[in-house]
Amino acid sequence: MTDVLKFGGTSVGSAGRIQDVARLVGTRGRDPSLVVVSAMAGVTDLLVGLKSSSKGKERAAAEAALDDLEGRHRSALDGLAVPESERRTCAVAIEEEMRRCRELSLGISLLEEVSPRTSDALLAVGELICSRLVAAALGASGAQAAWIDPRDILATDRAYGAATADEKETAVRVAAHVAPHLAAGRTVVTGGFVGAAPDGSTTTLGRGGSDYSAALFGAALHDIGRAVGRIEIWTDVDGILTADPRVVPAARLVPEVSYPEAAELAFFGAKVLHPATIRPAVARGIPVAVKNTFRPECPGTVVRQDAAGNGVRAVAMRTGVTALFVGSPRMLLAHGYAAKVFSVFEKHGVPVDVIATSEVSISITVDEKAPLEGVVRDLSEFAEVSVLKHLAVVSVVGKGLRSTAGVAVRVFGAVGDVNVVLISQGASDTNVTFVVDGKDAPEALRRLHREFFESEEQGR
Repeated sequence: MTDVLKFGGTSVGSAGRIQDVARLVGTRGRDPSLVVVSAMAGVTDLLVGLKSSSKGKERAAAEAALDDLEGRHRSALDGLAVPESERRTCAVAIEEEMRRCRELSLGISLLEEVSPRTSDALLAVGELICSRLVAAALGASGAQAAWIDPRDILATDRAYGAATADEKETAVRVAAHVAPHLAAGRTVVTGGFVGAAPDGSTTTLGRGGSDYSAALFGAALHDIGRAVGRIEIWTDVDGILTADPRVVPAARLVPEVSYPEAAELAFFGAKVLHPATIRPAVARGIPVAVKNTFRPECPGTVVRQDAAGNGVRAVAMRTGVTALFVGSPRMLLAHGYAAKVFSVFEKHGVPVDVIATSEVSISITVDEKAPLEGVVRDLSEFAEVSVLKHLAVVSVVGKGLRSTAGVAVRVFGAVGDVNVVLISQGASDTNVTFVVDGKDAPEALRRLHREFFESEEQGR
């Protein structure tokens, strides 16, 4: 049975950390794994800066970034205790990728523009080099390891910057390139975030791309008939917590959440995992675990399609919210009023978050950075509009909340004298959501946590 292990940038941020990852993978004592790695911490930001300075014809800054980029990877290689033959192979790979980087940077400077295709070719460098270093470290630790270029196995469309995977073709390529190594007992190492369009050009998957790669590879192994134990997302946190520990020091680990709960928590502010990126795995019944590379003994959090148990699982908040209150007594019982309101948001490309309605009014929250001038102008042609800024969304997340008696009483009893601007309950069985003034949100979160988690501990 194969596990897919994805390691984030902080997990592979230096030679020492890469060696820690190699030891962690090498001591699992199970069937060989498929290892997916991100770029070293800070490298993608460095590449983004290189792209910007190249476009601006700031050659001194671009050359400094290129030197820094090469220096980081060569320093990491120098710090790895790998055989000389493997060291030379990695050094050549770094040299080739850096030559390509310099060519791309110069081309951007000459054209004074960056095409999406060129951008992806540049941004992929971090994963391509780092995965080679991890494969070399694994081999040096005594494991049988094979490096595979992610562009050989992850098939995508040509939507550079946010490519969509071709899951059927990816499964074909995984069968051809990955499965034979696993069958021979070799651990496979590849880069996340990076794929290839039908013409072979480099693509990237966008936000959460390495997690998405891991899920896609796990799904592909499942589709070709190889048993997949689980996908493990190794990062620098213990897992999903009952609240943001920066706001609630008493927050504790949540051992297991369902996929819908993970999606709600991510939407309402939890940054540990972007659920859309693991959907291919969850859809096939493959559990996804979030683990801490620096505390591997910690059990972490497992995300399943339908985790056991009902009740409140965690509380979360998201600041930077603006509310619009759209009312029109003339529209009482009028057909199409809601559709007319939401068509304005669609016209201006403004996503909506929390919604509450009555016969003559609709309350809507949006991100405070959303361009609202045109929205308010168009809405004002047929309704009265008021805008309230500097708000926050607070959400209680769990299973069966809509059908569990007493949840709302406990929520709003705990919130107490904190003024609630808007309430949304019933649209989802996995959350009770309300909006408060931004400055009140941390206290509301702490009160909710005490009610649902700390008070339960005290009562034991």
